[in-house]
Amino acid sequence: MSAIRPFSIAVPDADLDDLHTRLTATRWADKETPDDWSQGVPLAYARTFCDYWATRYDWRAREARLNSFDQFMTTIDGLDIHFIHSRSAQPDARSGPLPDAQPGARWAAPSPEAKGRRAQA
Repeated sequence: MSAIRPFSIAVPDADLDDLHTRLTATRWADKETPDDWSQGVPLAYARTFCDYWATRYDWRAREARLNSFDQFMTTIDGLDIHFIHSRSAQPDARSGPLPDAQPGARWAAPSPEAKGRRAQA
């Protein structure tokens, strides 16, 4: 493991401009035959999703929100690992890593406070 180093998100404007250009220039396939997800993401859903990212998503606001957390990077076995270090407001809260962007991961762990509950020890 290498040294832990501070990290903040700083996406260049040129990258966001490129993303916008590619989203708005998408050449869409014909509508799928079935009216379900059996052949993948339905065209209407994909178009709505791309439109949201191209016209309504505020990346700079999200970037600022993410950068409001103490973020760090380290290298483990040659792989850069990004993490946020955040202490709980609950003095008896348990600590532990919550992995993100793991291949196949389909869970999230919202704080108990977000669900109107008190954290359990």
